[in-house]
Amino acid sequence: MLGNVKISIIVSIYKVEKYIHTCVKSLINQSYKNYEIILVDDGSPDNCPSICNEYASNYDFIKVVHKKNGGLSDARNYGLNYAIGEYVTFVDSDDYVSEDYLEVLVGLKEKYNADICVGGLCTFFEGEVPNPSKRIKDACFTGLEALEHMLYQNMLDSSACAMILPLTIAKKNLFPVGKYHEDDFTTYKYYTSVNKVAVTTKSVYFYLQRRGSIMHAFGRASLDELDAADNLVSICKSKWPQLVKAAYSKKFSDYCQVLLSTDEKELRKFHVYTRISSFLNCYKQKMVFDCKARVKNRIAAIILLLGEKYLRTIKKLL
Repeated sequence: MLGNVKISIIVSIYKVEKYIHTCVKSLINQSYKNYEIILVDDGSPDNCPSICNEYASNYDFIKVVHKKNGGLSDARNYGLNYAIGEYVTFVDSDDYVSEDYLEVLVGLKEKYNADICVGGLCTFFEGEVPNPSKRIKDACFTGLEALEHMLYQNMLDSSACAMILPLTIAKKNLFPVGKYHEDDFTTYKYYTSVNKVAVTTKSVYFYLQRRGSIMHAFGRASLDELDAADNLVSICKSKWPQLVKAAYSKKFSDYCQVLLSTDEKELRKFHVYTRISSFLNCYKQKMVFDCKARVKNRIAAIILLLGEKYLRTIKKLL
């Protein structure tokens, strides 16, 4: 019978008045009942602090903590100090989860005796209706196998959301404060700290992408995305050489993402165009012949063999 594992849900909150009720209500209505919710008000200047206080006063399994603004990483790390569950999961306050979110993840844990359990993440843009995956399967990997799947973007990605993991591991591997793409700097540490990672493609976490947000405009976030990709390659070279090819596949994908989401003039302004273009052109042929790489990466590599201008013309495909 499910229910023996207590889970702490940490929600970092900043300027999300429009979305917070959808998020918190999806957590309150979980079919799995052995959990707590920790709302971390990251110095939000709107009505979010009072909204959090109201939820905490109405539900005894909801805690609210208020802190000075420090960013997403800092808020998540701060919330860990108040967690009392054996396991923890992170939910961003403009996202929401399915009613069986925790039940599915705990079910995976019990089925596979897994240390970390990951659910399917359904991405959608504001104004769109989410399209959950209809092809549902589950699997169990060793920690290093999970990392390889993450790097190849096959069943797993680098998101720290849509998963439950032991609180002890989360506390040992804090998010880098001041960085965007903080998950890229962190999640690989989770996988390599455990023996078993169970995963399902069933969509249980609904990730809202807001057009015009800082994650979709060039700047510090894009630079951190490039640095995180480089970091993964360096880490694999030093610790897990058998995964270097997989790390390069992730780097190829991330570099393409930044290239295709940004005007070339903007890239040159920030002095990163040469960095991106040089790597992609240097690695494109190897990418074509990496049979483990996802199809999108290999298609992009083939197009790059014809010329970068062709890649930009069909960026919607990628």
